[in-house]
Amino acid sequence: MAIPAEVIEKEAIALPREDKARLVMHLLESIEDRSNLDPRLLEQAWLAEADRRYQAYLRGEEQSIPAEEVFADLRADDH
Repeated sequence: MAIPAEVIEKEAIALPREDKARLVMHLLESIEDRSNLDPRLLEQAWLAEADRRYQAYLRGEEQSIPAEEVFADLRADDH
């Protein structure tokens, strides 16, 4: 007998942040077929996106957030 999705969802929401992230990744991978994806193309796409964001930052179109602030927010969200 299958476990109802509502039960799984309730239990998943109660998981710690890292476990939730890992679960999300596994669920997405189970939905998306990435078998034909070339890892080099994926890496190139991520590098291009990182460069795009960095260039936007240099032009003043994006703001930076100090790491201490980001981690403090993450810790606050975890409690």
